[in-house]
Amino acid sequence: MEDIELGNEDGGGGGEHSGLTEIIHDDRLKASCCANCPFICFGLIFFFGAFPLLYVNEARSVKRYDALNEAESQVLSISSPWSINNETEGKLIHFSANITNANETVLEDPLFGIQSSTEALKLHRQAEMYQWVEKSKTRTKKTSGGGKTKTTTYSYSKQWRDHLVNSNHFHRKDGHSNPSSKEFDNDVIVGSNIKIGAYSFPDELVDKLDWYVPLDVSPEDITSDGLKSRAVYSDGYYYFSKNYNSSSSSSPASAQIGDQRVSFRETPPSIITIVGVQNGGTLGAFVSKTGEGGNVLLFKRGNSTSVEMFDAAENENRAATWVTRFGGWLMMAVGLCLLFQPIQMLADKIPCVGSIIEWGVILMAVTVSAILSLVTISVAWFVARPKTGAIVLCVSLPLVGLCAFGVKKLKKKKKNEEDVNDDEVVASSNISGGKVAAGTAPPASPVADAVVESPTVNALALPEGQIVASVPVVASEPYVPSSETPHHQSSAPPYQSTVTVEVEPYVPKY
Repeated sequence: MEDIELGNEDGGGGGEHSGLTEIIHDDRLKASCCANCPFICFGLIFFFGAFPLLYVNEARSVKRYDALNEAESQVLSISSPWSINNETEGKLIHFSANITNANETVLEDPLFGIQSSTEALKLHRQAEMYQWVEKSKTRTKKTSGGGKTKTTTYSYSKQWRDHLVNSNHFHRKDGHSNPSSKEFDNDVIVGSNIKIGAYSFPDELVDKLDWYVPLDVSPEDITSDGLKSRAVYSDGYYYFSKNYNSSSSSSPASAQIGDQRVSFRETPPSIITIVGVQNGGTLGAFVSKTGEGGNVLLFKRGNSTSVEMFDAAENENRAATWVTRFGGWLMMAVGLCLLFQPIQMLADKIPCVGSIIEWGVILMAVTVSAILSLVTISVAWFVARPKTGAIVLCVSLPLVGLCAFGVKKLKKKKKNEEDVNDDEVVASSNISGGKVAAGTAPPASPVADAVVESPTVNALALPEGQIVASVPVVASEPYVPSSETPHHQSSAPPYQSTVTVEVEPYVPKY
C-alpha cells in the first residue's frame, strides 16, 4: 500500500528549476501476500536466466577466439595495396594505406548548401534544440513497522540536445513543455567512391569513419536565402528561432525553448589499417571453417601490424567476455536478493533486525552468485575445451571449498573467542566476590584458620617524613594429617611472608 505526497520546491531564476518533490510511503507489511509475487517471479527469472547467459557467453568467447586464431594463421601482409594482385584473390590480406575520396569532389549539405573541403570522406550536420531536461534523485529511508519512505526530487534545466526530449513523461509538465518536432535534423553525407589503396572501402565499415573535425563555416556559406536571413552565427553555430515562418532570430544569450543551433563537421582523409578477404576490387569478412565465431573484418585508424590488429581484436573479445560475466553475476545476485525480499519485509518490522538481515542477504547473494558463476563458467569451458575446462574446474572447486572452510574456521574462531570472554567474565566475578585486591596474586593454597602473630615493624625514615615498614607475617598453614605425620605434631611448619605497608609519620604532641 502506497501513499504519495507531492510538494513544490521552487528554485531560483534562470534555466534550472528544483521542480517537484515526491514522497512515497510504502507500508509493505500491510500489503497482501500477493504483493510479494512480482519480487519472487522476477527473482526466479533473473537467477535462472543468469546461468544460460554465462554459459552462452563463454561458448561465444571460445568460438570467437578460435576464429581469430584461424584468421591470424592465414593472413598475408601485402606491401603494395595500390594495385590489385590476382594471386591474393580470395585470401585474407592485411595492409595499411590512405583512405580517400576517389572522386575528389566536395560534399554538399542539401538543405544549407554548406560544402566540405576537398577529398573529405563524410560531412555531418548536427542539429540541436534548446529543451527542458528532467533529472531525478531518489532517497530511501526505512520507517518503523517495516515500511519505507522514498523521497524523489525532480529538477528541470534547459539544455541543448540533438534529439527530441519527450516532456509528456515529466512529473511536472506545467512550464516544462518541449516541442514535438524539429525544423532541422541530423544528417550525414558520405562520399560515393571511398577508396583504401586500390580497393573499395567496405560499406559495413562506413560508420567507423568517425574522426570528425569541426568545419570552418561563415554566414555567407549558406546558399539558401531564407535560412541565411534567419541565421545568427556565433562560435561555429548557426542559431535559429523556433518561429519557423518569422524573421525573428535567436542567439546564445537569448535562446528560448524550441530554438535550434546547427553545426557542421567533416571526416578528413587518413591512414588506416585493414584486414579482410580480397573479393575482386573490394574487401570482405573472413569466415571460419565451422562458420562460428563471427566474421573477421578488422579496421583501425593508423599504421598497425597484423599482430597488433589481432591483439586488439582479442582484447575486445576479452573485454566483452568480462563485461558479460559481470552482468551475469550481477543478474544472479539481484535475483537472489529479490527472492529473499519477503523475508526482508518481515524483518523490517524491527528496524535494527531489518538492517542486519538486509546486509546479510546482500552478502549471501554476492557470495553465492560468485561461487555459482565460477562453477557455471568452469562447466562451459569443460564442454568447449575439456582439457582447459578440467584445469579450470580443478582450480575453481578447491577455491570454493577453501572459501567454505574459511567461513567455518572464522565461525569456530569467533565461538572460541566468545567462550574465552565468558570465562574471563566468570573469573573476574569470582575474584570480586572473594574481595581479592586487583593486581595481587591469589595464595598458592588457602589459609584457613591461620594464626597471625603481631608484626614487628622496622621503620625507615624518608626525606618526606614518611615511614616504610617491612612487616613479616607468620601464618600457620592448615594442618593436613598424613600417614607419616607423628601423632604428637599438631601444626604445620610456620609460613612467613613479607608485606610492605605505608605508615603515616610520627608527629609528637605538645
